Amino acid sequence: MKKWLHILLTVIIVMTMTTPIQAASDKGREQVLSNLVKNKNMKGRVLWYDLSANIHNLNTPEKVSEVVQKTANANIDTIVLDVKNYTGFVGYNSEIAPHMSEANISNYSDFPAGYDLLATVIEEADKHGLEVLANVNVFSEGNNTYKDGPAFDHPEWQSQFYTAIRVVEAVNGESTEIDGINTDRGKDQLVLYTPDQYDQSPSNRWGVEIQVVNGEITAIEDRSITGADPLEVPENGVLLSAHGESRNWVLENLRIGDKIDHEKTEQNFIPASEYPASSVFINPIREDVQEYELSIIEEIITNYEVDGIVLDRARYANEHADFSNLSREKFEEYIGEPVSNWPEDIYEIQLDGSEKTIEEGPQYKEWIEFRAHNIQSFFTEAENLIHSYEEDLIFTTYVGSWYPLYYNEGVNWGSQTYQPDYDWASEDYHKTGYAEYLDFLMTGNYYYEVTEEELEGSGLPYWYSVEGSAQLAMEVVNYATPLYGSLYLAQYKNDPEQFRKAIKAVEDNTHGTMLFDLVYLENYDWWSILEEEFANNTNAPHQNPGILKMIREDN
Repeated sequence: MKKWLHILLTVIIVMTMTTPIQAASDKGREQVLSNLVKNKNMKGRVLWYDLSANIHNLNTPEKVSEVVQKTANANIDTIVLDVKNYTGFVGYNSEIAPHMSEANISNYSDFPAGYDLLATVIEEADKHGLEVLANVNVFSEGNNTYKDGPAFDHPEWQSQFYTAIRVVEAVNGESTEIDGINTDRGKDQLVLYTPDQYDQSPSNRWGVEIQVVNGEITAIEDRSITGADPLEVPENGVLLSAHGESRNWVLENLRIGDKIDHEKTEQNFIPASEYPASSVFINPIREDVQEYELSIIEEIITNYEVDGIVLDRARYANEHADFSNLSREKFEEYIGEPVSNWPEDIYEIQLDGSEKTIEEGPQYKEWIEFRAHNIQSFFTEAENLIHSYEEDLIFTTYVGSWYPLYYNEGVNWGSQTYQPDYDWASEDYHKTGYAEYLDFLMTGNYYYEVTEEELEGSGLPYWYSVEGSAQLAMEVVNYATPLYGSLYLAQYKNDPEQFRKAIKAVEDNTHGTMLFDLVYLENYDWWSILEEEFANNTNAPHQNPGILKMIREDN
């Protein structure tokens, strides 16, 4: 769709900013974007429509019409419509990806078969002059709870996670996992209790208990059979409590008087379908994975009049992925030498009770850089694909604003001109930034505390506030592209005044606001707040051809 906002003349920019676009260089762009932060008439206002959360708000054309009307009334200029969510299912008629109605996931059956939500939203948005950006979750392809999604059809795609578990090892060499320390014992679990937390076992009688003193078993009580009272937790030892399959293991392998090791750690690699997370992440560097994700983007931009593409979950799951053989091979190519001790030369997971820490190896920083380089490479491919079809299409992404921690996801969303001063950053880490490829960036400033003053006494850094995180994000992006601060509405439930303050904070410190998500506006009935806070008409920087031209030429 080509909206009326797209035909703003460059003269408008010249009238509202002190530096004309034509004079923009790196320094000129910085001046222009810096002035834009202060310009109340040039703010982007974006509302996210999450696919699964809003099934009941968007599953008929009539509901879509009503919601889009409310969006327009609130002076929102851009809708981000989630068309492929973390499960890998889509809300449009695709020849590549499975439709939402085909999923076995709870409540997805309420999404009508054959329903094309993307086409419906575009049609309604066009009536109000609103842009629609299609959001694609790229590196998550399944739901682990329901074991459903493309990642289960293609198990070879799944990320391999580096994990460590604490085990009990018997004298015969057999071992089993300790499922928890000083926690409730669940079905088929073995849990360890320590004397600093418990005097006796807190577990119910439907299991077996093992008393261990100085590494030697002093008592075994199968309470599920005997109904005996709980065993004491010895002062100079521990107590193990096992149920179900774990109970069977205990009875088969442990005897009174045996020595056992309950502090041993085993490290291994498991696929995403066995990792304890709802999203099933896939390996971003597999060629078939990249081809699949790019084909979906291509399908959308060639079949629908969208105004652009948003990438979400364009990252690794966390710091423990991906440790596949392919990733090792590609990493060794990247650094130009073999990894002698895999994965210890990257890092080693240390377990101390229930605490898990990482002991960095000699190639840790290079590994961090390598993963960010991989994600940057995909952004390059996606941007080239999108603009090979149409230069006017917007290309953007959503990321968390917590930049000092976001390296765990294998992402550097900053500018290549920003060199982070953190102990995890290599000398060349800044080269992996991808802000220069974007027409604007949305950062999740997801904090209840709005101002830095509200953090006083918490011991947290300033960027654990909406205001502080927005300021840090602006520093990291370094005026490579406009930045829209994003708010998570659920954090302000029952506190609309704090929500108003948060809106003001992102408006004052960035180039615009993204709100996540539609479902909370509906649930809290906060549309009137937006109509009041966004009462003045504004022009979004990413919708101004002069600003886009400046950003793309300079980058």
